[in-house]
Amino acid sequence: MESMILLFALVTLGSFISSLTGLGGGSLILAGLLLVYPPELAIPLHAFTQFSANALRAGLYFKKVNWKVVAAYGSLMMVGAWSGALIFEHINSSWLKILVGSFIILSLIPFKFIPKDVPRMRTFVFLGAFSGFLGIFVGAVGPLVTPFFNRLKIDRNGMIATKSAGQMILQVSKILAFGGAAGINFSGLKENIGLLVLGTILGVALSIPVGNKISDEKFDKAVNIMLALISIKVLYEGIGELFF
Repeated sequence: MESMILLFALVTLGSFISSLTGLGGGSLILAGLLLVYPPELAIPLHAFTQFSANALRAGLYFKKVNWKVVAAYGSLMMVGAWSGALIFEHINSSWLKILVGSFIILSLIPFKFIPKDVPRMRTFVFLGAFSGFLGIFVGAVGPLVTPFFNRLKIDRNGMIATKSAGQMILQVSKILAFGGAAGINFSGLKENIGLLVLGTILGVALSIPVGNKISDEKFDKAVNIMLALISIKVLYEGIGELFF
């Protein structure tokens, strides 16, 4: 019970942060899920939290979505996700912990990749296919795709709306791939999914009144500390299970 309360709080906080800044929340939610569920369940469940959050954000700023970018981003996404899911069901859960923990830690390193120019549509096509494949294994790919969305010549709300619409399609692709190619039975997890979606929606709702009152950097330090601690724990568990 206590672990579920903690998870609900982390999901709400992650959704709140992501709604304000477009950064960090997805990784925080995944890290929280890994405290309660094994990675072979945490990563698929993470897709539902991210779908609900991104769908709500995209809906709130529907008129600001650049649908041309979203269409390019989503065009090959299902191919990538389905290919990844075919491999996912055969990977040892300990290796998944190591992979996810390592990816989150790497995402905290202050390396700033900034494309020189506005990305072309074909860039988003390949980025979507790669995101679909990689997202199956690491869940949150926000740190990878955000630099490309940030280079679009649109305002902050437009960037967040466009990225949210694209990530919404990514999560649908992942859910279909997990249920189809990886054979995960989501019907047996409906209560868990309901709790996670509720926390996600609450986080988005709480962010609306303060959306333009808090700077993008406000929560970075606290979020990074939490992410580092949780990812180190997950990484340590994975290594321990494999080698000790």
